[in-house]
Amino acid sequence: MSKGLYSDPYQILQKDGDSMKTSTTVAQDLGTWQEEQALDAACCRLLANKIILAHVLQGCVPEYSCCSIPELLPCLESTPEICSVPVDQDVLAPGRIRGENTADKSITEGNVNFDILLSARTPNGRESRQIFINVESQNDWNPGYSLLKRAFYYCGRLLSRQKGIVFQNSDYQKLQKVYSLWICLDPPKSKQNTLTSFHMMEENLVGNAKYDKMNYDMVSMMMICLGQPDSRQEDIIHLLSVLLSTEMDPDVKKDILEREYNIPMTVEMKKEAETMCGIGHAIARKNLEKGMEQGMEQGLAKGLEKGLEKGLEKGLEKGRLEGRQEGRQEERESNIVAMLKEKIPMETISRITHYSLDQIQKLGKLHGLL
Repeated sequence: MSKGLYSDPYQILQKDGDSMKTSTTVAQDLGTWQEEQALDAACCRLLANKIILAHVLQGCVPEYSCCSIPELLPCLESTPEICSVPVDQDVLAPGRIRGENTADKSITEGNVNFDILLSARTPNGRESRQIFINVESQNDWNPGYSLLKRAFYYCGRLLSRQKGIVFQNSDYQKLQKVYSLWICLDPPKSKQNTLTSFHMMEENLVGNAKYDKMNYDMVSMMMICLGQPDSRQEDIIHLLSVLLSTEMDPDVKKDILEREYNIPMTVEMKKEAETMCGIGHAIARKNLEKGMEQGMEQGLAKGLEKGLEKGLEKGLEKGRLEGRQEGRQEERESNIVAMLKEKIPMETISRITHYSLDQIQKLGKLHGLL
């Protein structure tokens, strides 16, 4: 139906407004998706640094729990692969195991994408063996299915892809153990600051038979659920919560990583941390979107009275300004609270954030930190 058939001009404006609102919503959803993809990529690049992976293995994988970081680093024999190009699994070339392709494709099973994939040796001298490790950075706790089932599937792929590479024909004795480690950035409160392992165990139902654990303990999954950075967290939880925080200032991250974990933040690592803060600041982004939505609604109301175009421009501008201002202030105050929790001197906090000592003290008292 053409616009000319509407007798009420208000209906015309309302219909146009609904169409514009739908279009804007789609654009916002697309923008959010693109931001999330960029955030995931930055997380993966940070985690794929060998010094970070060494700490993750030391804190999560039993084979490395007694190793120092200098002892563990040489065990990481392959270059970690990050979101590589898909490879057709069913026609693999022999010898592909070193430098794994993280997007694994099978003609019959579809696509499986690995965030980070690497192989490592256990530190057992002559008895050293190879293991394969997948590390996933997961922001969405409820993607419509259980993350544990997805982790099981990933482990299954890591096992099946060894045929034709690690072993030939029916030489299953050469099959190597696999790990899938899931670092969950935004778990529910009941699971925050937890590390849970899922693996195979023997259970005698009749009699008391004993089997070599090396022959059945081939799959292990770990859910590493982070929380807000806090010095009271366990080491690996604290390290990852600091490293992958989208709210903590990169300079604060650098100070904590170097001071507490002796991890030098390289130029590349700092760049990724800045990318995460720039893209993934949940508070700033939510406030900006809220301000823009409120501004658009105000603009539409004024537009119906004084002209749709003029009202939209004013409303959008006001929404953007309010959203940015509110987001920036909350972001700064969140960083200050995080730094106070880490026992960073108030003078240092003042120098980084440009807040006065009095303002920092008030924030500390408000959150029960001073």
